[in-house]
Amino acid sequence: MATTARATGGASAPSARRARGDLERGARSSARARASASFDDDVDGDSNRHDGDVGQFLGAMIRGERGRKLPPGRVGLFGCRETLEYVTDPNGFVRRRVERYGPTFKTAMFFKPAVVFGSKDAVREFLTFEAELPADEALPETFRELHTEYGALRMSGKRHQATRANFKRVLGRFALETYAETIGERTRAFVEDLSGRSRSKSEENGEKVVSFRPGVECVDFALDLLFELFLGHVPDERYKRAMVAYNAGLLSLGKWSPEFKSGRTALDELVRYCENHFRSVVAANELDDPKYFFYKQYSTAKDENGETFSDERIATTCVLMVWGAYIEAAALMGHAFTLLGEHADTRRAVAHEFSDAVCSPMDGCRRIATLDDIMALKFTNAVTKESLRVMPQTAGGLRVNPSDRSFDGYDIPAGYVLTADPRIPFRDEAIFPDPDEFKPERFIAGTAEAGANNVANDTFFPGGMGQHQCPGINLATVMTSVFLAEMMSTFGDRGWREKTEKRYVTVPIVILDPSYEVELFV
Repeated sequence: MATTARATGGASAPSARRARGDLERGARSSARARASASFDDDVDGDSNRHDGDVGQFLGAMIRGERGRKLPPGRVGLFGCRETLEYVTDPNGFVRRRVERYGPTFKTAMFFKPAVVFGSKDAVREFLTFEAELPADEALPETFRELHTEYGALRMSGKRHQATRANFKRVLGRFALETYAETIGERTRAFVEDLSGRSRSKSEENGEKVVSFRPGVECVDFALDLLFELFLGHVPDERYKRAMVAYNAGLLSLGKWSPEFKSGRTALDELVRYCENHFRSVVAANELDDPKYFFYKQYSTAKDENGETFSDERIATTCVLMVWGAYIEAAALMGHAFTLLGEHADTRRAVAHEFSDAVCSPMDGCRRIATLDDIMALKFTNAVTKESLRVMPQTAGGLRVNPSDRSFDGYDIPAGYVLTADPRIPFRDEAIFPDPDEFKPERFIAGTAEAGANNVANDTFFPGGMGQHQCPGINLATVMTSVFLAEMMSTFGDRGWREKTEKRYVTVPIVILDPSYEVELFV
């Protein structure tokens, strides 16, 4: 397979550049984002200089920044302009500022002053003190409330350590081995159902196609699968709609918004459902049933004081786990799928690898059933990682700087948010040569492309870094690898064509808009 991977070479058209162009053209209200960028005033790192930007001058006065050496960029008075531009087009927002100011700049995120950085040296320095920084205050108020007191993103210290230790029980290697059979079975069923929906497109040549909307169907599939992995079954449509409403409420702009209110109601409904279901499983003495692996693990989970989790905390954790994994996995599936649409050789390499791993001339192709089966898909796994690099889904996490400090050669005031943004190193020529090219071989040891890249924890961190690194990134990549293998073995040879222009939803993470549709050739 290494030979096949090298042969594909990623040397086709610059799909990464087109992907970013699609994102900018398709992002909601992108015109407003460009307009906002067009009247930004130049502001250098010296907060005494404002170059006619009154909002920045007043903001620097109020925050006590005059005379300090801050990074270049603009925060403004209350951070409104920057916040709105960021939530409209996060990836474009970061790219434009890096081009203008370099890999470290000041701005505002969610109406809070922030320093965004991504150079290798800055990331390494950040990791030396990152564990000391609180995360809770950096989050938007709406997110803090809906993420609940049990959300790890709100925790620090011993409480956070105990919570993260419990994650390993349901997201570590043993858990992935337990989930692998269900992932393989449900993914095969999804692709077979998709293929079975084929219709004749042309009576003259017998062409058959399948309409597929990845922005909707990947979300539905990932949500169903995560519910089954963590609850042991898929609840009815009412609770799936509630999860979508909860996701929408997390980054609503205020508690007054209808999205927040709906998210609050949805969270309460989901927690009640999971708590009642957990209690029914316990009452029926079914915790040892393999399908209730998640419940079994959390039934003995301990907090930082050695106390067993309450039923309500187990239920809330289950909701947070499903939420955190389904939207991330669905976004990755959609991005990888669209990128493969532009690379016929890479599609066929994925299909060929799947055939080598689980097919035989005598018995045909069995479904993927073990973690070893998934780990054998080295090239496919590399496709998922390169997709995360080319189409990053989100920022790297927010931390509050509690006291004045020197960082990356600058004076950072107390109260500033610090965030190591993966979108900065992902486009750094010194780290990933030819960053506009889609090259899965970057992540395959022994290839020339891998040798030219500098892939490490401080240069490739799509799930964030440090104490709040996303614990579910491995589960999302496992699900996506199986999805790509099955999809390419069925549709990869002939590919597909777009029926509608790509559009993206950009918050809370970048994901394909539900309106995007393609026709798969059968």
